[in-house]
Amino acid sequence: MARWDEILSLPVQNPPSLEFSAAEIVWSRVEGWRETLDRLALIPFSRVNDFVRGESNNKDCPTRFHVEARRRRSPEIANKLKVDGILEYILYWCSFGPDDHRKGGVVRPSRTYCAKRKTPAGRPNTKRGCVCHFIVKRLIAAPSVALIIYNQDKHIDKKGLPCHGPQDTKAAGTYAMFAPCISDELRLQIMSLLYVGVPVETIMQRHTEAVEKQGGPSNRDDLLTHRYVRSLERKIRRSVHELDSNDDIGINMWVEMHQDHVFFYEDFSDTEPFVLGIQTDWQLQQMIRFGNHSLIASNSSFGKNKLKYPIYSLLVFDSKKNAIPVAWIITPRFASTEIHRWMRALYDRIHSKDPSWRLGGFIVDDPLADVNVIRDVFRCAVLISFWRVRHSWHKNLVCRCSNIGMQADVSKRLGELVSDICRGRISLDSFNDFIEEFATCSDFLDYFKGVWFPKLGAWTNILKALPLASTEVSSAIECYHNQLKLRLLNEKDSGVYRRADWLVDKLGTKVHSYYWLDEYSDKDNFSRYWKDEWKCGLTSWRQALKILDSDVDFNGNSARVVQRKNPENVNVVLNPGSEFAMCDCSWAKMGNLCEHVIKSTWIVRESRSVSQSNSMFQYKRTLMNALRCPPHNSLMRDHAVSLAVSVQAQLNALFSQEYCGSNAGASVPLEERVAAEPASNLELDIPNEASNEESRRVSLNSSEALQNTRQPTVDLGIAAENSSDLMATEEQFSVESGNLLGKGPSLDFGLVNDNTNEDALGNVDGVAVQRKPLNCHNSKKNIGEGVLNIIAIDSASIFVIDSHMTSKLDNGFAEANGVKNLDVSG
Repeated sequence: MARWDEILSLPVQNPPSLEFSAAEIVWSRVEGWRETLDRLALIPFSRVNDFVRGESNNKDCPTRFHVEARRRRSPEIANKLKVDGILEYILYWCSFGPDDHRKGGVVRPSRTYCAKRKTPAGRPNTKRGCVCHFIVKRLIAAPSVALIIYNQDKHIDKKGLPCHGPQDTKAAGTYAMFAPCISDELRLQIMSLLYVGVPVETIMQRHTEAVEKQGGPSNRDDLLTHRYVRSLERKIRRSVHELDSNDDIGINMWVEMHQDHVFFYEDFSDTEPFVLGIQTDWQLQQMIRFGNHSLIASNSSFGKNKLKYPIYSLLVFDSKKNAIPVAWIITPRFASTEIHRWMRALYDRIHSKDPSWRLGGFIVDDPLADVNVIRDVFRCAVLISFWRVRHSWHKNLVCRCSNIGMQADVSKRLGELVSDICRGRISLDSFNDFIEEFATCSDFLDYFKGVWFPKLGAWTNILKALPLASTEVSSAIECYHNQLKLRLLNEKDSGVYRRADWLVDKLGTKVHSYYWLDEYSDKDNFSRYWKDEWKCGLTSWRQALKILDSDVDFNGNSARVVQRKNPENVNVVLNPGSEFAMCDCSWAKMGNLCEHVIKSTWIVRESRSVSQSNSMFQYKRTLMNALRCPPHNSLMRDHAVSLAVSVQAQLNALFSQEYCGSNAGASVPLEERVAAEPASNLELDIPNEASNEESRRVSLNSSEALQNTRQPTVDLGIAAENSSDLMATEEQFSVESGNLLGKGPSLDFGLVNDNTNEDALGNVDGVAVQRKPLNCHNSKKNIGEGVLNIIAIDSASIFVIDSHMTSKLDNGFAEANGVKNLDVSG
């Protein structure tokens, strides 16, 4: 048992990369059978496939590993808990072995399953007696851990000579120089092209041209054959979505056939509904790549009027700020209990691949979403997107009110109401005044009262409680919603919409292929076969970036946007600068957010003729409220005081005692003065909440020389444990950080409450701060001389402290949403 005690005491290694090889693992030597030393390591069992892929992609000797033998204990059998008990045994062998089909090679008697052919048909290049193999054991004592025994790690034959790859001189000019089969990436590319309708001949022609351009084959993918592509096309053509006449049985069969694409599945029971979570390997990679320290948005209840079960989509944003679906959840309802189950399973799946993965912010579009569950699982900020409500109001206003002037007035008033709600100025009762004000617009008001009045209470509460996502995020989600509608709901037979097996099959095949091709760099080579479903243009936000300021002309309460390619086409925007501005283009009449509205709004807000956006207002308010965040327990306060002493010592070393104070005052330890007079060095000028003064400010009551000195860098740690309401912003904050004597502009520390006017919130300049871990708490107290509640702003990021967490905001995406690249610590 000493052997197993030593094995189980080894650390479980989990490299952060998506796939890893033996070179990235620390191997241990443990005494094995027959007085030999086994080379072994422990990894999570869920990452065995990642290890197999990483070891197959060996640059020195590319290959593939296949399952040569497998033994699995039935789960129905009661497992006796013993230290060496095995739940599962898997033997992986290099695909160039263990048999040797070369001349004079040895083939196991059990494998002589076919008669010898006159032509080798490539077999000598696929079986060359390679002895490289490893064993994976899943132990009863630790079911979540895989024991890997890797004694034969060299790709050699029984004679000890290289048998394939670049090191084998006899393999030159044959397939044995490369891996025995094409890569998963190329296979996914071919399948995606076939699903969207690209012919086999075109795929092979483009592939051949690419290989010739690079000067000949350099890897196994360059040896793609027409026969292989034709076999994949035949497989797609013969596949059917209806696996059984019973829809529920068909779903169960699909789940069994696509275990790798399912991260959560529960069938109907007496108490719980049906839940199916779909996520392919490619979607998982995109979620890890673009979701780490960034945003994830939800698009809930897609197709609830047409499909048997609605679709709940999770989205990330790529480098071009386009939305990519990284998971689809299909279930009849999205109650909080169901959300917690599949959301926790998804989070655990991501962390099994990358333990360092952290989410920066989660955007919901449903006022009834369980925010506490999201914060509990992802431990991040939660924001609300208003795009769905705006889309519905705008679309129905255009359809139900023919008077353009009335449309503009109603839309502007609705935008003002939403803006006031987000800023905490009004309540739900204001909508009654809105109905009385526009009583003449009876058709739209009937729709508004019948559909939205029961929901206004929930929306009002959520808009007050959560920060509002930016226009760029809303435009990306809206673009995804319209794309999914075009790519999914395009069947000639509408009867298939009522079958769940058709839904999961099309999502996992054709729809998934469209989104994969959106990220494919060489998709322009197949532009001849583009259809409406394949076309993936820029979002409205990105299109607005291409409109020049000179193309926008303002005239009173409207703006004219001229199309540069065709100057005769002019689009008129009413109420530019409003949250609910209206445009006469065809895209806006469908209720969508168009580029003309976005561009005119930018220009108006740059001129300061209208108030800043709701998301910008909330963002600044959070920054300013972060100033009121001292430590909440004695240990943290003691640490803060020690930091203040360190800062004071640095100041005393830099400035003469003439400016730092008298000798008597300097001789008194700072911690004693803090204990005696905790607020003696800070004077708070706190106006009445009902006054219209600019803000509440904190002034340092130090010497005159210190007041005329640049703001020093404060070595103050800022961190937290959970996420809170961080704001999405449409403007950029960038302040240069400095050393001890900071080169960046100083910050006039101001404390503002929720009723602070907008002008006062625009006076933040910045302060250079170094950060170290230190818990913070939302409080109005102030501690120590020189120790303040600080927002740290440098040239690349902004640190925002709120009641739950500290997050890092990259200024690239911060122009639009303020929570890009959040560095969540906690």
